[in-house]
Formats: sequence, structure tokens, C-alpha cells
Amino acid sequence: MNLRRRRFAAAALAGFGTSAFIGGRASAQARTLRFGHLHSVDSPVHKGIARAAEEIERATSGRYKVNIFPSSQLGAAREMVSQVIDGSLDFISEGPGSLSNLDRALSFFEAPFVARDWDHLMKMLDSPFGRQRVGVLADQRNMVHLGTFYYGVRHFTTRTRALNTAADARGLKIRVPEAPLFLAMIRALEATPTPMSLGEVYLSLQTGVAEGQENPLPTINNNKFFEVQKFLNLTGHVIVPIMIMMNRKAWDPMTDAAKAAFRAAFAAGAKVNDDLTRADEARLVDFFREKGMTIVNSDRPSFQRRMTAVYELGEKDFNWGKGTFDAMQALS
Repeated sequence: MNLRRRRFAAAALAGFGTSAFIGGRASAQARTLRFGHLHSVDSPVHKGIARAAEEIERATSGRYKVNIFPSSQLGAAREMVSQVIDGSLDFISEGPGSLSNLDRALSFFEAPFVARDWDHLMKMLDSPFGRQRVGVLADQRNMVHLGTFYYGVRHFTTRTRALNTAADARGLKIRVPEAPLFLAMIRALEATPTPMSLGEVYLSLQTGVAEGQENPLPTINNNKFFEVQKFLNLTGHVIVPIMIMMNRKAWDPMTDAAKAAFRAAFAAGAKVNDDLTRADEARLVDFFREKGMTIVNSDRPSFQRRMTAVYELGEKDFNWGKGTFDAMQALS
């Protein structure tokens, strides 16, 4: 009797599994994906990703779920990018500056003073040059681009010296992301670049390992850099896109309907992130002033003039290609 019962139970489970597979029911086919990123749970980026995760689970009737690991829980940016490439992590959100470690030409989209505004940046990403660079990540690095979040406009903060003009940056140790473009930008200002992951920046600023850093206002706020920096220098030198990248081996087997659901979910997440980021940018200058920071209306043209050397380096050594800067500037 016990043997017959075991055989009956096994047959029933097998039959359930088969019917669930044919019908596509979530109970048998649910798959959990992992999303790692650098940002705090209070950040617009995390909230946008969380919204996308909710939409993915809803739109796929629970067949896909996304677990999010914020605040560098899974490692620094370079480590998580490697995990997405090898498939041990499914998603990461990263800027083109950091992704240029994989394809140097991507650095163009986070170059200083390249984008006039967000619409211009999105047109550049959607240009033949932009689509080609994103295609390289898919073909050579197993990373598919699913969406783009607005990360804000980068400004410098400093501890002991206001940056009224570009000349005031000379000799300062300034933290930057671990990307060649940012190193070149700081060197063009005759300052010393100090590359490190975002999670290391607060302590470095507190201890003087770095004397300044540059990030969008929401990032400065979410990481409480205003506690260890005196000057907010409104240089507005980079408009930053955050690119949502997924491992291609996880993406390719999905149905067309699932892929459409994922792209729509990240579009919904982008709206959450973008609205929160713009709202933060509108209020944070006054907030930082209330926290004791000195607000400096920096001479932006003096910074922009220093970047000519960066553009020349980009076209030659970062694989932008001759004429790319002028062609992208001509987009309207």
C-alpha cells in the first residue's frame, strides 16, 4: 500500500509539473532574479528599481521576481559588473563612465559638458553611435540595456576651498568613480584624482584621504556628504544617465511578452526615479545651505574650457572616433 501511495503521489506531482509548464503557471515556473546596485535604500535609484521589480512580478503573474541588493552589498561597481557578465548576478545599474571599463567609447555619454540637457543626452544614446556602443556590451560582454534612469547633474563639493573658477581646483585630491574618463577630467583641472567606490567616499572625505568629490545633489544628500564637506560648488559639469543592464544569458531565453514586460517595468521605474530626482534637485540647494554648506555659483565656462583636452583624449584614446564630439553636438 505504501509503495502504491508513493507511486501515485509521484505521478500526481509529475502531472502537475507538466500541466504547469504547458500553462505557464507561476507556481512551477517562478524565477527569482538578483539586482545589485551601489545606492542607498532612500535613493531615487533604489525606489525606481523597487517599482520596476513590483511591475515585473505583477505583469508576469509572479513568474519572475526581482530581489534587490542595495548599498554595495554584493561588492563595488567593478565587482558587480563582472558578476553580471558571468551570470552570477542578473542586473546592475551603472553609468556609462563606469561601463567604459568594458567599452571605452561609452565614456562619451558621461563626458563633461557634452550634453546640453536630458533630452539631448537621450538623443545621443539613441543615435547610431549610441546604439552601436550599447550593442558592443550585448555582443561582447553579455549585457543587455533595458532602460535608462536620470541620475541628475554632477557638482563638486570641497572641504577647505571654494571652486569659484577651475583654477581653484588645482592640487586638490578629488574622489571620482573608478573610470578613466573621470581621471582625465580631474587631471585636466590640475587636481589629483582619487578613484574609489561610492561606499568608501564618506570616510575618505571625513579623514582627508579625499578633499572633495563630485556627484548629483541627491547622491550628495543620500550619502550625507554635506556632513563632511563645506562647499557645494554648482559646476553642473555632467548630466548623468544610469543604465539598467541585464545578463544576456538570462535575457535571451525569455519570451517576447516577458521581455516587453521587463522593458515596460523599467520605464515605469525610470519615471519614479526621474520624478524623485528632479524634485530633490529643486529643493536640495536650500537644504544644504540650512545644513551649513556654503553655496558657490562657480564659473562654469572656466571649467568647460579645461575640458578641451578631455575631448581630444576621448576621440583618440577612448575610441570615440574623430568627429564624434561635433556630430553629437549637432543633434537637435
